[in-house]
Amino acid sequence: MTDIVIIGAGVAGMAAAEHLSAAGYSPRLVDKAARPGGRCATRRVAADRDADWFDYGAQYFTVRDDGFRALVDADLRAGRLVHWSPAIASAERVAGTWLLTPSPDDRERLIGPHGLNVWVRQRLQAAGLDVATERHVRRVVAEGKRWRVEYADGTAESADVVVCTPPAVQTAALLGPRAAGIDALAHPDAALAACHSVVVRAPALAERQAIFFKSGRLSWVADNTHKAGRGGEHHLWTLHADATFSEAEVETPTAELADLLVSEFAAATAQRADDMEIVRTHRWRYARPGGGAPDADDLCWTDTAAGLAIAGDWLAGGRVEGAWLSGREAARRLIAAYALD
Repeated sequence: MTDIVIIGAGVAGMAAAEHLSAAGYSPRLVDKAARPGGRCATRRVAADRDADWFDYGAQYFTVRDDGFRALVDADLRAGRLVHWSPAIASAERVAGTWLLTPSPDDRERLIGPHGLNVWVRQRLQAAGLDVATERHVRRVVAEGKRWRVEYADGTAESADVVVCTPPAVQTAALLGPRAAGIDALAHPDAALAACHSVVVRAPALAERQAIFFKSGRLSWVADNTHKAGRGGEHHLWTLHADATFSEAEVETPTAELADLLVSEFAAATAQRADDMEIVRTHRWRYARPGGGAPDADDLCWTDTAAGLAIAGDWLAGGRVEGAWLSGREAARRLIAAYALD
């Protein structure tokens, strides 16, 4: 059997691994984080499994592709996904005053009943896939007709095929000189843009559970406690900063920007910032598709003769669905090229 290592256990890596496994291969996933999921990032406020949780990366996802629809429907039946139907508002600052109006956006939104990170982990477990976390790949080097995957702890392993799913900048760094000949990595710094994320404990809002911002430093806020189907006076809100603001402040630690973002959330919702408690801050350096992202129609990049594939949402227009489509397409091309040895 062809020996396959997939770097990154987010949605793209998950999709590639699932499709390769279904074709009879035994791919190994490695990820530098403590748990799989990538930007499907979920945390609890305490170690207790019943403690409140919050998504601080992707907040939900939507479905367009028929193949992804089939996966979503199966996961809805299995209880790995549920629908989320929040009351959404649009916020805009006009003449110094924040105006909130109901949003007509009623598209289908999918979330994990315990967070999107749990959804990824459950799918990997259900497929019986081999996932090694806290395995930080330092570089990937061609070694004859195989690849040598070198880790930060000084260990290494060989593979016939390597699938890279980290963001473009990180993938280019892993491949070193090999990246210079890959069109998809021509502008790695511009493939994805940043996003500052802050989670706050704040009062629940009676008539809205999510807000799109049309102006200011924020782009989106969401009530995670509502997503979890829980009540209470105070809820856990995720605040995502605007793309322009995030890029301008990309080198500033999110903790130093948190008060600005919380104050804007408080002002837009007619609340007091003093009644809010910052729970977590996180700077996503590579969060949204940037101006230098490759053509989304390509979905992924592969060199099957060399045994190398690159996948990720930044190659497929962004979104959770884009990551899945990219990983699936990379696996399809590899399967078509090699069949079963």
